Amino acid sequence: MSVTCSGRRWLWASCGRGELPVSPGARSSGSMSPGRLWSGLLAVLALLCPTASSCGLSTHVEIGHRALEFLRLHEGHVDYRKLLLEHQDAYQAGTVFPDSFYPSFCKGGKYHDVSESTHWTPFLNASVHYIRENYPLPWEKDTEKLVAFLFGITSHMVADVSWHSLGIEQGFLRTMSAMDFHGSYPEAHSAGDFGGDVLSQFEFNYNYLARRWYVPIKDLLGIYEKLYGREVITKNVIIDCTYLQFLEMYGEVLAVSKLYSTYSTKSPFLVEQFQEYFLGGLDDMVFWSTNIYRLTSFMLENGTSACDLPENPLFIACGGQQNHSHAAKVQKIDFHRNVTAPRTKGLGRNINYTERGVVFSVDTWTPDSMSFMYQALERNLRTVFMASSQEPLKHISSPLASYFTSVPYARLGWAMASADLNQDGYRDLVVGVPGYSRPGHFQLGRVYLVYGNDLGLPPTDLDLDTEASGSLEGFQPSGRFGSAVAVLDFNQDGVPDLAVGAPSVGSEQLTYKGAVYVYFGSKKGRLNSPPNITISCQDTYCNLGWTLLAADVNGDSEPDLVIGSPFAPGGGRQKGIVAAFYSGPCQSNQEQLNVEAADWMVSGEEDFAWFGYALHSVRVDSRTLLLVGSPTWRNVSRLDHASHSHDKQSLGRVYGYLPPDRQSRFIISGDKVWRPSLPRTVDTAVFPDYTADSLCFQAMGKLGTSLSSGHVMVNGNRTQVLLVGAPTHDDVSKMAFLTMTLHQGGATRVYALTLDMQPSLLSTYSGDRRFSRFGGVLHLSDLDNDGLDEIILAAPLRITDVTSGLLGGEDGRVYIYNGKQTTLGDVTGKCKSWITPCPEEKAQYVLISPEASSRFGSSLMAVRSKEKNQLVIAAGRSSLGARLAGALHVYSLSSD
Repeated sequence: MSVTCSGRRWLWASCGRGELPVSPGARSSGSMSPGRLWSGLLAVLALLCPTASSCGLSTHVEIGHRALEFLRLHEGHVDYRKLLLEHQDAYQAGTVFPDSFYPSFCKGGKYHDVSESTHWTPFLNASVHYIRENYPLPWEKDTEKLVAFLFGITSHMVADVSWHSLGIEQGFLRTMSAMDFHGSYPEAHSAGDFGGDVLSQFEFNYNYLARRWYVPIKDLLGIYEKLYGREVITKNVIIDCTYLQFLEMYGEVLAVSKLYSTYSTKSPFLVEQFQEYFLGGLDDMVFWSTNIYRLTSFMLENGTSACDLPENPLFIACGGQQNHSHAAKVQKIDFHRNVTAPRTKGLGRNINYTERGVVFSVDTWTPDSMSFMYQALERNLRTVFMASSQEPLKHISSPLASYFTSVPYARLGWAMASADLNQDGYRDLVVGVPGYSRPGHFQLGRVYLVYGNDLGLPPTDLDLDTEASGSLEGFQPSGRFGSAVAVLDFNQDGVPDLAVGAPSVGSEQLTYKGAVYVYFGSKKGRLNSPPNITISCQDTYCNLGWTLLAADVNGDSEPDLVIGSPFAPGGGRQKGIVAAFYSGPCQSNQEQLNVEAADWMVSGEEDFAWFGYALHSVRVDSRTLLLVGSPTWRNVSRLDHASHSHDKQSLGRVYGYLPPDRQSRFIISGDKVWRPSLPRTVDTAVFPDYTADSLCFQAMGKLGTSLSSGHVMVNGNRTQVLLVGAPTHDDVSKMAFLTMTLHQGGATRVYALTLDMQPSLLSTYSGDRRFSRFGGVLHLSDLDNDGLDEIILAAPLRITDVTSGLLGGEDGRVYIYNGKQTTLGDVTGKCKSWITPCPEEKAQYVLISPEASSRFGSSLMAVRSKEKNQLVIAAGRSSLGARLAGALHVYSLSSD
């Protein structure tokens, strides 16, 4: 993303190998033959974006597109949302324009400093003054286009700040470097900028991309002259370099998604956190774009006299708002690496001039025809790769019902819980929707309630916006209310209460402290706003409420409220904390609680360990065993701190506590299953090839991402087990005599829970596709009423074809394994077919995503009623009701 073809400020890895292959003086070249144009796009893409370079455009365009969805901005005489929608040609061109002059293919990088200046507040200030001095309201069309272009630029400005951590801490690339690149920012930058575009093109539909882009050449020259006080760039330079950007954008649409496997391998963090990461993720950059739009419109209408304009655009404030100027100073460091490459020749141009600007265009048939070609190729090659086109009987592709929302990007089903809220004897469904937005209010978040009855959940499709049994809505800008939910009787009045996490509360102040809200229940199940209790955190980046759990911590047999905050400082940076508040009648009198005063608290061991990412509790010998996942833990204590580049990252850990004791009773580490302190952890009769190192987990396995427990039959004995997911674990696939590594295929470990609290490994399950995140979501629940729990494992990023994205996108699956047929050892490695692993062969049921690229299995929940046990599967990126809004699919599985 971002810093197109540069690594501006810290790393400038030029990705151009040629300069603009056209004569600069042509007035208009008209149109060219389709074949010639498309071959030109291919050539430009190949030259501009080799896999080792960073060339990002798609992400900025996507940010700009999303920022308009809920924008409500009507300052004075201008409806800015209407203006931006009308002039998409200028708006989209503006979202990428600041990076136009960085790379060496733009006149050898001679105008690098011009691009740099276009990213900062002085450029915005000069633009506002230029427009106000030269174009009084009402504006004519060309001025409206100039304003739309400027809004696109401002989106780019603030997105770059949080993506690159400019003047702030723990932005996207900084955290990505800590997670996946041993702390090397340049390596993360190189992979992240272009990798973000690869991911965008793989996951999103760019059918909204304008076929024409408008660049206000005359006005840009005037703005730069006002900014610098002299001429610093020419008309032809702007035209030449922005035209290559335009071609590059369409080149990305054509082909870069096919590099998905390359960039997924480089950075699991990029794939998993690209949209949701709290500071510099896609959603956060969209939020800050809407903020800068509001400020820009204010300045265009009222001037800048009432505004504080620090260099960093993220800290602009108008009308008496605070600007957090203590963090506004940006240290800009450039590492320039100019690469001179051969000039490509023979590309014509589709360029037309207006009085004040230039219009680039592309033939309308090209992307559609190439998409058709790829679809035809996919159909043909699927026949080769897939053994049979007949769907096995165990496949279930049609749910009983689907619940959806008409709000784009809502993330319906991000969190779920099940409890009898209305006290009618039937369990209900609680659904978190942290991305829910309304016009003018971005990512407030919502929680929907769906009541069950004697037949279970409603068996018909529902629009939850209008047909849910009840709802609660967040009230903080970009607070992401609904990121976590838990049901418990917090004030012990005999009626269940609802706790809701809103981890991004404070985003407007760049604090992201988060909050947890508790709503007291009623006998009829109604929950009233505002919340009865608000739990807050004092630490910046605390993200309080990222995970929630109801579990008995103090031993009184009543569930208490457990809060996980994996991004919280915890005495360092993103060590993570887990805190518990005891339930009791005294909570009825509380309105404000601070997590610092929690009744029970523990912290992670290391920076960026994400302690508290997963929470689970289970009763063992009448005591509560509290399990805490720390999936990005690495054993820093063993490292030579001078050689971090050789350590294994994101090994992961699971901690077992017997509260109120704060000392962990046992630890399952991702570096090894076996540990000297637990000599019985591995049964060599189950794993006959075991040695002390044979069951090591690789780096990036992220053991502890998901946790669940229940009872299954093992060797004729009903056994209490713990499931631990390691969704980015690498495995080996065998096809006859061929072997290949399944990068990030995912694995799940099954441990026996014993009275002495020393878990022993019983069996393992593995995914059969690269990057599928098998086991990233898991659950144990008795679906057939036989007293044993079924093992439910999701692979939300699974790709049907074995090419891992070359042909098609995600089509996640959920595997259900019968609880009375649990075997020991490598369950999915003992296959009848000539291909291993075989998770499908061993499953009783395989739920097939009803919609491609929907992240089917992103979360799941079992809802039990008197007559039916139902399974609710979330597809967090479903477009069933609206673009990437999310959906819930309900299944009633027979007990045959």
